[in-house]
Amino acid sequence: MNDFGCSYLYKEVTMNLRRPRGTRDYLPAEMCVRRRIFERIREVFESYGYGEVQTPAFEHLELLEAKAGEEVKEQIYWFKDKAGRKLGLRFELTTSIARVVASNPVMPKPIRFYYIQPVWRYEEPQRGRLREFYHAGIELIGVKSPSADAEVIAVTCRSLKNCGLEDIKVKVNDRRIVEILLREFGISEANIETSLRILDKLEKRGRDFIIKELSKVGVSPEHGSKLIEILGSEGSNEEKLEKIEKYVKDWPEGVSGSRNLRMIIEELYDGYGFSEDTIDIDFSIVRGLAYYTGFVFEVKAEQSLDIGSVAGGGRYDNLIGLIGGRDMPATGMAIGVERLIEALRNTGNTDLNEYRISEVIVIPLGDKCKVEAIKVAETLRDEGIPTVLDVTGRRISSALEYADKMKIRYAIIVGEREIREGKYTLKNLEKWDERKLSLKEILEGIIRGKL
Repeated sequence: MNDFGCSYLYKEVTMNLRRPRGTRDYLPAEMCVRRRIFERIREVFESYGYGEVQTPAFEHLELLEAKAGEEVKEQIYWFKDKAGRKLGLRFELTTSIARVVASNPVMPKPIRFYYIQPVWRYEEPQRGRLREFYHAGIELIGVKSPSADAEVIAVTCRSLKNCGLEDIKVKVNDRRIVEILLREFGISEANIETSLRILDKLEKRGRDFIIKELSKVGVSPEHGSKLIEILGSEGSNEEKLEKIEKYVKDWPEGVSGSRNLRMIIEELYDGYGFSEDTIDIDFSIVRGLAYYTGFVFEVKAEQSLDIGSVAGGGRYDNLIGLIGGRDMPATGMAIGVERLIEALRNTGNTDLNEYRISEVIVIPLGDKCKVEAIKVAETLRDEGIPTVLDVTGRRISSALEYADKMKIRYAIIVGEREIREGKYTLKNLEKWDERKLSLKEILEGIIRGKL
């Protein structure tokens, strides 16, 4: 009752505990997998001389929109801060890296950066597509040569294979070739970028959809069908190049694009040891971001084609100059970490399922043994052995049941008798045997894997 004789009405407040749509929680077992993937990717990146960078999660909106393309602009999470500035969560890292380079023009060239960071896109969640996800990528800045593009592909494929993904196909193209074909079919300069975005959906939406959408920018159904036929040329990579060169031979940019593709492929074959069936020229690959200027590629997992590409990238020679820096050639790529993990699971990769929270659990039998148990646990940790101390005071059977569920390999029982004798009861929870050993013997046995 309050001072006026009225009862307070209490309303139970319930919070919405559901995750935001398109996001995921990663518990320890899954984080162990992700950390392992990050480490293997990082190992390859650094072996090629790339240095890690980190950029803010949000940037000025005008920077993110500079060369994103209309569709991607619609996917940006953006907001106004308290000062009224428009900011947006990054949807990829390349634009942020371009800003870093533009604002630090005296850095020695070439620049080799890598990153493993989250990005955000407001798009329809589906298999292989979240609204918050991780990109692991590299940027090679300051080199115009096709050798830079070949290196980017080599780093990409070695990273994927180091994670355990062997059966991959690299699809390559040069956007300049497609742009020339679009002009040949009468598409105006104003509609080139729109047409590229339409063609980027060919694999996902199919032939009829593309023809219908191209008709909206002035391409007749007959020409649309012919264009798709040309882009889908079959045969060896050399045969595909010979066919396409007939259409672009009068356009310097098209000839340059064809020559560029040939040089990249030859370097991958001759220098990096790629097999011919790993690289596939696909003239329909254009990538969805508007900043790409030439060479582009995507990597598919042959056993997981339904999740889309697991990695992709290309050349963006105008981006740094566009946002206010010096004109500088650049190329790069990003691996979609969540798609990579899903593709690995589809291959039955058992390495991803290996997880244990700890190697050892130390169980004190009562409060009198707690201090000694702490000392034992600390000694194990000093030797680099992950160790859990049971601090619940529960029965030994309950502690062992917990250890079994957590896949802990060893249990060390610390009781008053063990303390007096200087020998502890060691249980191997995989073999279900036990023995009495000194702490020195336990350490040596665990480290050598002989217990």
